[in-house]
Parts: sequence; structure tokens; C-alpha cells
Amino acid sequence: MKKLLSILLALAMLASLTAPAFADEPDYTTGTPWLCIDLDGVVTADTPADLKDNFALAANKDRILALEIPEGYSFGGTVMDVNLKQMQDVRNMFLGDAPEGHDARLAYDLFQLMMDWDSRNALGVAPLKELIAPVEAVDSIEKLSAYFVETRDEDELAALFFAGSAQDQLDSSRNVLAVGNAGLLLEDSAEYEKLTAYGAIKKDAITELARKMLVKLGYTEDEAQRKIDNCFAFETMLAPALYTNEDQQKPDYYEKILNFYSHEEMKAAEGPLPILEDLAATGYPETDRYQVINPDGLKKLIELYTDENLPLIKDFMIVHGARDAAGSLDRECYEWNYACKNAISGASGMLDDETVFSSSVAAALEWPVAQLYTQTYLRQEDKDRIMDMMKEILDAYHGIIEEADFLSDATRERAIKKLEGIKPRSLWPDSWDIYSCDGLDFDGPEKGGTLWEAIRRIGAYNLARNVREFPEPVDKEKWAAPPTIVNCFYDWSNNTVTILGAFAQGSLYSSDMSDEEVLAKVGCLIGHEISHGFDSSGAQFDENGNMADWWTEEDYAAFVTRNQKMEDYYNAMHPWEGQDFYGSIMTGEAGADMAGMKAVLRVAAQRENFDYDAFFRAYAELWLEKDSLQRAYVHINDVHPMSYLRINCTLQQFDEFLNFYGITEGDGMYLAPENRVIVW
Repeated sequence: MKKLLSILLALAMLASLTAPAFADEPDYTTGTPWLCIDLDGVVTADTPADLKDNFALAANKDRILALEIPEGYSFGGTVMDVNLKQMQDVRNMFLGDAPEGHDARLAYDLFQLMMDWDSRNALGVAPLKELIAPVEAVDSIEKLSAYFVETRDEDELAALFFAGSAQDQLDSSRNVLAVGNAGLLLEDSAEYEKLTAYGAIKKDAITELARKMLVKLGYTEDEAQRKIDNCFAFETMLAPALYTNEDQQKPDYYEKILNFYSHEEMKAAEGPLPILEDLAATGYPETDRYQVINPDGLKKLIELYTDENLPLIKDFMIVHGARDAAGSLDRECYEWNYACKNAISGASGMLDDETVFSSSVAAALEWPVAQLYTQTYLRQEDKDRIMDMMKEILDAYHGIIEEADFLSDATRERAIKKLEGIKPRSLWPDSWDIYSCDGLDFDGPEKGGTLWEAIRRIGAYNLARNVREFPEPVDKEKWAAPPTIVNCFYDWSNNTVTILGAFAQGSLYSSDMSDEEVLAKVGCLIGHEISHGFDSSGAQFDENGNMADWWTEEDYAAFVTRNQKMEDYYNAMHPWEGQDFYGSIMTGEAGADMAGMKAVLRVAAQRENFDYDAFFRAYAELWLEKDSLQRAYVHINDVHPMSYLRINCTLQQFDEFLNFYGITEGDGMYLAPENRVIVW
């Protein structure tokens, strides 16, 4: 009876989620301290723009007015332009004849399988039905446990928990077996307590996709809706024990997930869940150390893992499985899935198949595509130029640490040791040997292969490789991401800063750009990524990539105080009246923007006749962006500040900027020295 009441309560809570009471449409022109110029439609020709009051607007107004969000996307701007170039470049690689070499041919064949609509339409949803049938046949928790253990991972409909290899945070030279909860449809567990406006958009879109998929699979409309309701009911019961997105983005999250169990302790902690059996069936060896990401989440899942809740659990798996598979099935399912993504992101229209599928291949077979992309588009002279810049900015960063007045000599020494241990990586790896896909094979369409089978083969291959590599020392020379991605990043586990090849393209970088423009666009982001080694998260890891306390107690307290001041600074801002920012999750990225700018300004000071106007305007162009409302909601809840804040908040910290433009007290861009929030 108690379990029945809990299910009824979850269903009642679910009903409350379906009809949130939202306020009237807000006035999006009421942002403080600056207009939220990133949101589409906010800036008009009549909007006043004075660089002393709103530099982001003044520097970018003409571009904002001319900018249109590309069809099929939720935002436009500088970074999007580079993404569009990357997608076009990758697309063009697949439109000619089949390339030479095993790995390149795999990528080509996968692309052809995605384009083979005759085969995909002939299969329809039959492959998914085959995965659902064993789940529908389960009539007890014991049989569900047997299903998880006996079913190969590539044939498993959807996970209820995850367990597998991850890099050990306390000893980054080795792997650990990590255990955690499966994801939720709405992603953020906070949405199940109070559904936000964006959460409602996401929920409606996913529900519509799931309903169509389930009806196509043979369920009646009523059966489909019941399964969706059951899925959300199960997630609603589980969600209070799971970390929220805000929890996961806070610096103390790393410490929260450091829960290590011996084999015997893990056996006791798993309860009726077949976690250890599943790991053994997958091929992982028994070990003396397991990491449980969220003990409360595991306990809650065990509490719910009962025969009474079996219908909800099965429907959770079926709805997730249908949602996850939609894009890999026939044309109708593919278009439903595309419409769902558009509704969530705020995009409109569809990209051509060649563009979508070439990008999908680059995600599924990262390194075969990356090697081909590097050979086709990237140049050694650009790799060398950016590497030289990375070394120059790393050198400049010494001054930032040496002049940090809140550090004692002991902490400063460790910080410099970490800085000097950072390994810069430019555009692409120097060797491709460790990225080979030897042992992976599937048939292309000319041999009767199907996309469904190829995806299963790739998944099985990747899992087998993880199992094989688990006992071995972590290869720290291996890049965490391929050069086909428009990104750059700091990796705490390896203490590396990486500028990926596809990022240094188009309006972000070209070989004929001025020194000022390259420093503003690439240089500031190099400094940004270095800074992540010393932000509120990176500061928890040492020069070897291990979580370790290298601070004195007094220094760390001062560091926390400085971060709190920055948090308060962002909490006082609003994109529009009634909508908050979340400073608690933004200090890492915002602080990295500011410290990165500080490092590059140190470099600029050594340049003769440096053009500061060109530099600051190029920095504003770097963060030019126009968002759909949904994209703005994502940004508001993201660790990265909205783009207009990345311009204005960063620049107003520096006398070099304020003095150059004659900005003084009373101007919108002015920030008094005592109110500045730069941490480093």
C-alpha cells in the first residue's frame, strides 16, 4: 500500500508539472545593468549605443542588426559562423569518392548508411521493436535484473543506471569503475520540483516525440500516454535524490562525487541492483575500488527497484529507448526527432541531410574524421603560430600569479609549479597512432549493411576498448577531443590547454589577421583556458591532475571570498526584469574570461604601437551572438555568462580599457576599483 501511495503521489506531482502558471510575457528590454542585446529582437535601429555606457552594443550594433539566426539553428554570431564553416568543410569531405585507408573508409561507409533512406525506411521501427519486446516480457524485478546482466550493452533498450570506466580524480594516472544514475528526460532534476518555462517547452516537445514513436511502435494513444505518464512519474520519485544542474556546476561537486567503496562495500551498497554482475558480464575485472557518484541517488533507485514499481520502470526504459532511437530509424521518425530538437532549441527549418549526417559521422567516429579533416584543411604554419602564442601567454601568466597579493609564498610556489606543468596543445595531435580504429568493421550499403547495425558495432567496439584499457595506466598523451570540434579547453586531469583545429578558422582566426585581432580572439581564449587551472574548480587539482589541497587555509579562504564577491556581482544583474542570473555557477567561466584578458593585456603591453581600439573591438566581435528565447534560457542556466556580459563585465575590470576610451564615474561601463571582481 505504501508503494501504491508513492506512485499516486508521483502521478499527482506530475499533473502539477503539466500546467505551470507562468507570468505574462516579460519585457525583454528591461535588462540591468545593460540591455540583453543577445536576445533576438531586442536591439533595433533606434536603440541608443554609446561605447562608454554599453561597449558590447556600441561595438557590435551594426553587426547585430544585420545578423540573422541561420535556419535550423537557435543562435547566430561569430562562433556560429565558424561552426557553419566547420560543418560545410566536413560535409564536403564526404561528397566525393571513397577515401583510402581503413578508418577513413569506416567514416565514409557510415555516412552512406545514414543517407540510405531506402534501407532505413524498409526497416522502419522493426529494430526498436526487437529491443522493446524483451523488456515488455519482463514480469518481475528478478527477471529485470537478469535482463540487465544477460543483454549485451548494444542490445539494451535503455539504462537504469550506468557503471563503467572513468579517470580517477585522486590518481589521474589510473582508471576507476564509476557507478551512477541514468539520465532524466528533462535532464535537470530541479525541473521535477518546480517546472520552469524552459522545462515546460522541453517537456512538451519530448512528450510529443515519445507519443508519436510509441503509437508507431503499435501502442494505442491511451497506452502511449500512460507509458509517458509512468516514465515521468518514476523520474519524479527519483529526482529529489539526484544532483540538480546547479549542483553539478558548483565547485564543491567534485568533492561530493568522491565516494569510494571496496568490492565488499559495493556489494552491500548495490542492494538488489545487479551492478557488479553487469560489470562482470561486460568484461570489467573485479577491483578493490569503486566510485559511487551519488550515494543518495543509488539508495533512492534501490528503494524504487521493486515489483510494485516494475510497470513504471519498464515504461521509463521504453520511453527513453524510443526517444533515443528516433533519429536513427526511418525518415518519419527522423523528422519527428528533428522537430523535437527544434522545439527545444528554438530553431526553425531543417538542415540538408548531407550536413547533418556528416556532422553525425564526425561525432560517432571522431578520430577517423579528425585525421581526414586535419589533412584536408589545417596548416602547419598556423599550428606553429598558435603554439608560439600559447607559450607567450603562459609566460605572461607568471606575472599574474606572482603579483596575486592574497597568496602566501607557499601557495604561490605550488601555483607556479602547476602553471609550469601545463602542456599546450595546438590544433591537432603530433601523432595519430593511438587513435586508430583497428578491429572495428561493419558493412556499407553496397554490401547490405544497415545504419542500425553499424551503430551497434561502433557502440560495442567503444565499450570493448574501454574494458580493455581499464587496467592500463591512463595515456595522458591522448587528446580528450578531436580537432574537428569548434572549441578549446583546459583538462584538469592532464593539466593541458588545447586549441582545437576547427576553432582556429574563419572569423576567429586566419593567417593574415593582425596581431591585435588574433590576440583578442584566440589569445584571450588561450588565457581563459589557462585560468581554468586556477578557478574555483581547477584550483582543487594539482600539477599532475590529481585532486589535492595545495593551498594554505588562509589563502583558500581569501580565494573563496574573492569568488563570492564575483558571485554577488553577477547575482545583481538581470537579462530582463524578473529573470535572475545564477552567480553561484558562473564564477569559474567569468573569472577565466577576466584572467585571460589580464594575461593578454600583459602581452599587449610589450608590443610597440599596439592598437587597443582594434583589440577591444575584436574582442567584442568574438562574443557577437543573437539568441532565440530558448537559447537564452539555456545560457541563463549555463556556467558561461551570456555573451554581452562576457564583453562588458570582462572589460570594465581593466584600467587599460577604461582609460583608453576615457570612461569615468557615471558612465555605464565604469566600475570603481573597489567594486571590481577579478579573482586573479
